[in-house]
Amino acid sequence: MKSIIACLTFAVLFLLAGCAAKPASSSNGVPSGTWSGDYGPDADRRDPVTLDLRWEDSNLRGTVHAGPRSLDVHNGSFKPETGAITLEFDAQNNGRTVHYKIEGKVDSNKMSGSWRTEGGPNGDFHLTRNDERK
Repeated sequence: MKSIIACLTFAVLFLLAGCAAKPASSSNGVPSGTWSGDYGPDADRRDPVTLDLRWEDSNLRGTVHAGPRSLDVHNGSFKPETGAITLEFDAQNNGRTVHYKIEGKVDSNKMSGSWRTEGGPNGDFHLTRNDERK
């Protein structure tokens, strides 16, 4: 009788281990890849943009392609557990440097959020991942 109870106990423990709650996984994954979409200060004034991102050892690197310009991301972060993403880069405009700060959220193959400049315009962006994750 004791051996039957021991076998049943072992079987129940084995089944419970297989059914144990797994840690919550984000559908966000990592943001590596090529993203394209648009940005602008309002719904009527939009410009196309492409973003190439690389997630390397918990560091986010990338390049923003806006019109003929390619702008290196010099400060980027991503939180896989929430999908929060921030990017910073500089652009030249009429001989002066304009600093951009992007704050958004990655949700599967979509990214959206807001952008702002120091002392200049602000707006939003909407991007979709074009390729497989790298």
